[in-house]
Amino acid sequence: MAVLAEELAVVPSQVHSSLRRLERAGLLRPSGRDSNPRALGEFLLYGARYAFPAVRGPIAVGVPTAHSASPLAALVDATDVTVWPAPDANAGIQGFAIAPLYRGAPALVERAPETYALLTLVDALRLADRGVRGFARQLLTESLGIPKIAG
Repeated sequence: MAVLAEELAVVPSQVHSSLRRLERAGLLRPSGRDSNPRALGEFLLYGARYAFPAVRGPIAVGVPTAHSASPLAALVDATDVTVWPAPDANAGIQGFAIAPLYRGAPALVERAPETYALLTLVDALRLADRGVRGFARQLLTESLGIPKIAG
């Protein structure tokens, strides 16, 4: 838990509480800390945008997310940019602001690039149009090894 807390820039008690909530929701298996891939897939791919809707805000300087960040940026030809507000970010760019899933997310670009990439895909599910959601679902399914979900 300490390693995860450090990576996410949160205190270990937050990690512990979050893991307990995930276990109660059926997203983690109670016998250990393994994820329940089918439940996690259903939630991320089809429920995250309803549980954590993203709304574009005003133009801000920040860290690219959703279709503006890799890996989606290479697949989507978008004219707008979406960012997590972070005026102090090293590679800050201007774009429409959306609130990240948690306050420390902009720091993941440097602290945990793989986790950053996964969160940007979740943001694409929370925010983007149907076509972009399709790309994000495919990439998340491959990255996380989510089993095929009917529907």
